[in-house]
Amino acid sequence: MRTALVALALIVAPVWAASDFAYTQRVDAGETVIDSRPLADCKRASLPGARCLPAEDFLGPSRQLPSERNILWLLGTAGLNGSESVLLVGQDETDRDFVAGLLYLAGQKSVRILSLPPRTQGTVSGAERGMVRSTVWTAPMRDHLWVLGADILRSKPALIDARQAGATPSPGAGVVIADDARQAIARFTQLRAGRGLAVRVHPGGLAMATGRAR
Repeated sequence: MRTALVALALIVAPVWAASDFAYTQRVDAGETVIDSRPLADCKRASLPGARCLPAEDFLGPSRQLPSERNILWLLGTAGLNGSESVLLVGQDETDRDFVAGLLYLAGQKSVRILSLPPRTQGTVSGAERGMVRSTVWTAPMRDHLWVLGADILRSKPALIDARQAGATPSPGAGVVIADDARQAIARFTQLRAGRGLAVRVHPGGLAMATGRAR
């Protein structure tokens, strides 16, 4: 049922919705596969040519994102420069959508998300990222999609609480907020790539979004 709804959402999405960020049910030749599962699972078996980028690699001890510089450096350790057409796969939907959204926000040229669990073939192992950067990230970040807490307090945009998964946002633009970056960016992906809504995201947590953090 969920698969059918995703497919329908892609068909009826507004015309602005870009084909460079979408859900899919197929693997195309030439795509760079990124596996968001835990490292042990990715290395055990994944799609051919997959690179392991576990969601946990992007989260600090308090579930916060690292700095922009560190995010781009980490992507470089996986051999990414932003020009690739990426296919995101994973078992946990929130982890998968979080990594997909983070790549898109970082400026990845094209991000498609496999809406079905990855089918493994034989004993093909995913490639673990390096300890040092092998490629320099050159794609410009999609800065217009990131919203800081100060921007929310100043401009007071419509807020979309990611904890209310069943709520239906208005067709207009809004800013996704959540308890932490993982939840917020995953919901951003589901709304923007899956439903074609012109949403942005605040990844700093609810306290920073409402000005309660000091």
